[in-house]
Amino acid sequence: MSHQSHQIGAAGGRLLFVDGFAGPGSYKGGEEGSPILAIKSVLGHSHDFQIPVRFLFIEEDAERCNFLIDAVQKQKQQIDRCSKIESYLVKQGDCKKVLTSYLNDLQNKGEKLGPALFFLDQFGFSDVPMELITRIMANPVCEVFSYLNWGNMNRFLTDETKWSSITSAFGSEEWQEVFKLEVSKRAAFMLETYKKAIKQRTHSKYVWNFAMCDENGTLLYWLVFSTNSLRGLEVMKSAMWKVDKTGGFRFSDNENPYQLALFASCTDKILAGEIKTKLSGQTLTVEQVKEFVLTNTPAYLFKESLKILEDAKDLEIISAPPKRRKGTFPDDRITLRIL
Repeated sequence: MSHQSHQIGAAGGRLLFVDGFAGPGSYKGGEEGSPILAIKSVLGHSHDFQIPVRFLFIEEDAERCNFLIDAVQKQKQQIDRCSKIESYLVKQGDCKKVLTSYLNDLQNKGEKLGPALFFLDQFGFSDVPMELITRIMANPVCEVFSYLNWGNMNRFLTDETKWSSITSAFGSEEWQEVFKLEVSKRAAFMLETYKKAIKQRTHSKYVWNFAMCDENGTLLYWLVFSTNSLRGLEVMKSAMWKVDKTGGFRFSDNENPYQLALFASCTDKILAGEIKTKLSGQTLTVEQVKEFVLTNTPAYLFKESLKILEDAKDLEIISAPPKRRKGTFPDDRITLRIL
């Protein structure tokens, strides 16, 4: 079953947003689902898009799919008047099967996929195989949000009937090393093993995780973002900073001692200390500092931290424009050394 304004059609050079586990569109408490939020974010966006967006919403449950079709239909008049949205398709079916069929069709036609964002927020841990992420990320301008429910996975970790599903999600049996670890260290190991698998098997250049915890700080699940674009990582981290202010998401679970755990702890001063500790003795461009911050810390803003280092004489300017003001760091025109 499907409902559409137009067929999704060819992919190359056109923006595509895929919600692989779309849900009913709205919930009993009145909360809007991710498909409606995605549509409204485009409808209400202040900028014109050079390339309009296409939406593909996939929902396996027939009843929920019908609710979603109704919810999307309520936006139809606005969508039809909006030049920012080219088409939408609501399709009932299993996410893996629908996307595999779609990717096969593109491959058979010799068409490229992307630019596209795939939001694959499964309810558990078994419905998004590493093979699927690998096929998507083989297209350089695609990005994937994959989801792992640590609560469910941890509950069934010793159930051998679930092992094949975990292996499919990770792409190998490397995760089984978890049984050699203390219980308190298992979550961090599974997360890092999953991220490593994405980097190695999908050849994603940048992989970052966001953790969702309950009101008691108990880890519930991870969203893992994969991209080949540093700019894509920057934009995603910027967006998640705003969400984290509500107290829901965190950049990394607090069982991982190798990352600054919470946004609240990542002040400009603390980030300055992190930059000094990790980059001391190195001569770098501002762009290289930016890449370090984006790929190794929870932060995405960093120039105030560089100003702190310069004021403390922990940073030396090697080259800069003649009229450069102290404490300013144009991305492409500054070379500096961390002392």
